[in-house]
Amino acid sequence: MDVAHFWVSLILLGVGWNFGFLGASALVLECHRPEEKTRVQSLNDFIVFGTMAVGSFASGGLLTAYGWNTVLWVSFLPLAVALAALAATAVLRPARQVG
Repeated sequence: MDVAHFWVSLILLGVGWNFGFLGASALVLECHRPEEKTRVQSLNDFIVFGTMAVGSFASGGLLTAYGWNTVLWVSFLPLAVALAALAATAVLRPARQVG
């Protein structure tokens, strides 16, 4: 472990966050009428950044109270929920017909 590993990890995290956030924002806007887009985008941003703030404070509290291993183990819960949602979407969504 070196400081360079930390910096590379942060850069990759930032790039991944930007691609994910921009892609998700574009998809959210495609699902709504033009007159709804500003409200939907602001609600989406509020939910995303509000959840991010709560997660940051919660992880800081966990780190202070219980240590790094607890933070890592607790982080598996949102990961499992996200993987389950992706799996359910893949199974329940009908296949798209090309052409």
